[in-house]
This record gives sequence, structure tokens and C-alpha cells, in this order.
Amino acid sequence: MRRFLSIFIMLISIASNANSYDAIVSITPKMGEFETINQAILSINKRLNSNEIFTIFVKNGHYNEKINLKDPNIMLIGEDRDNTVIEYNLAAGMLDEQGNKIGTSGSAIFIVNASGIIIRNLTIRNSFDYRANQSLPKTNPARLTDPQAVAVLINNNSDRIRFDNVNLEGFQDTLYLKDNSRSYFTRVIISGHVDFIFGGGTAVIDDSELIARSRYVTDGAYGYLTAPSTNLNQSFGLVIINSRLTKEKHVPANTFALGRPWHPTTTFTDGRYADPNAVGFAVFINNEIDDHIYGWDKMSGKDINGQKKWFYPEDSRFYEFNNQGVGAKRADNKFLITQEQARKYRIESIFNDWPSKFLIKEIN
Repeated sequence: MRRFLSIFIMLISIASNANSYDAIVSITPKMGEFETINQAILSINKRLNSNEIFTIFVKNGHYNEKINLKDPNIMLIGEDRDNTVIEYNLAAGMLDEQGNKIGTSGSAIFIVNASGIIIRNLTIRNSFDYRANQSLPKTNPARLTDPQAVAVLINNNSDRIRFDNVNLEGFQDTLYLKDNSRSYFTRVIISGHVDFIFGGGTAVIDDSELIARSRYVTDGAYGYLTAPSTNLNQSFGLVIINSRLTKEKHVPANTFALGRPWHPTTTFTDGRYADPNAVGFAVFINNEIDDHIYGWDKMSGKDINGQKKWFYPEDSRFYEFNNQGVGAKRADNKFLITQEQARKYRIESIFNDWPSKFLIKEIN
């Protein structure tokens, strides 16, 4: 009886708020509703004032489409986080119409390419079957050698990006935060395996859960939660606070790093090599950490002569403060900072020029 009452109240709420939405999406659309999210996004061009928030409500269902938000000031709201699902199957090793690999950025199924974006109450899933691909013999022509499969990409210079109560699902490179972007995530669940939160952008992940996935069905293998490539002149990078670092069933102890420093291969006037100015920034504060975490790790790149070069966590901006749990209790932790140093990473300091409506922890 209580469940039926809850559903009844939810339906009344949706009906009463229908007039406040600029567009409604449904897999079984009624008069005035859209059948796909992309159709609703196209209708944004009809709005008179681009400074006003354009609100799209997405009813429960599975939407098999790739999304690219190019217009500013959009709010995308799902009916229910677990039952409103945007999913698409893309991986970096797949080919485009010209026969070229689409690459990591091309594998993103949900792209934010504007500012003032709010995403709530839904799941974004790159459905590329990473485990099945890795299980194929290396001699099998169907096996992709580039299995990066991005769920969400926050593009360069995108600002005031808010995700609240959202699932982001993938394996390798789930969440890509490009340079000079700024985003704030609350009550999100991000799952992945290899470098699944990465890039040069500034992002705060608050009151959330980072789930380390097993690479194979019965084997955790080694993975990395973050791979920041933060520019040396940038004050903030990846900030994970008040969250839970958990794992899937088959992930053994001591198999995941908090992060490793990514120096992207970049073209300079004197050649193409690992960017020396991408000195990764990641800080973990007030988190509960399970036993799969063993600390930080190194990462390789190419030097100016094309030879392998290692970049070490000690030479990066990696910090920890007041974390709890088995995975936080490691001997000789050289990355610990003081309480005074940790105060620098408050929300109001990182996003000091954002309007207050983007800083509310639970967006309404």
C-alpha cells in the first residue's frame, strides 16, 4: 500500500509540474511530448531568451541515443535515477564513416559543450561490453585494442556544470573532464576501472560513491580511480570529498590506486611528446575508503625522442586528508596534508564566482 501511495504522489507531482517544463520526453509520447531527448534538445532553438534555463523532463525508459548539449542554460531532469537511462555503445577503437578510429573523445555518449548545464535524476551508461572485449583472444580481429568508452565528456571551457543524483557507468575513461572546464557533482555514483575519472578540468565530487569495477568477471585486475592532467598554472583539479570509495564483489584488496599522473601526448613546436606542464592535481578529503585502495601510482608517457618516460606521484599534486577505512590506513603516507591546507579546497573557494543556485548541494 505504501508503495502505491508513493507512486501516486510521484505521478501527481509530475502532473502538477508539467507546465514548468519546457519539453517532456517519453518512450510513449503523448500530444506535445518528444520521443527522443535529441528531439527535445532541437526545440531549444525556439526559445526567445537563451539566458533563461530551458528545462527538459525525461520520463522513465531506456533512451538509446548519443547526446551533445551545445546550447547554454539547460536543465535535464529524469523521472527516476535508476529507471531513466541514457545509453549508447561506443568505444575508442570503433571506426567512423571514413574508416578511422573515433578515439577517446569520439567514444563519449553524453557531451557537455556549453555552460550553465544541470543534469539530475538519471543514469548515463556507455554500454560497450568491456569485459567481453577483454575476454577475446588478442589474435581475434573482433577484439578492440582501444577499449576506452566515455560515458560523460565535459568539453573545454564548459563552466557551471552540475550533476546531482546521477549514475555514470563505464569501465575505462568513464568521466572525461577537459581543460578549463569546471563541474560540481553531488550524490552521484561513478563506476569504472581504468582511469575512470580523468582529464585537465576542475571538478568537485561531493557526497558520492566511486565504485571500482572488476575488469573480468572473476578478476579485479589493477585499476585507477583518477588520472588528472591538470595544467601547472591551474589552482584546482579533481577534488573528491565526503564520499565512499567502494568496490564490486570480485575486486581484491590492494588492486586500485587513488590515481596516477597523466601527461597527455601533445604537439609542441619542437616535437610531439608528453606534456611536462600537465602536473596532475587530485585531493581526497573526508572519504570512507575500502581495502581495494593501495595508494597512488606512476604513469608513463613519451619523451621528445619517443622513448618511454615515467611520471611519479611524488612529483604530482596528490593530497589526502582525514580519510577513514581500511584503504586509508597506510603506513608512511607522504601525501597527507594538514587541516589548514585542506581548508583551501572548500566549495566556495573553488567556485567562488558561481551563482548560488549552482552551489546548492541538492538541486531542486
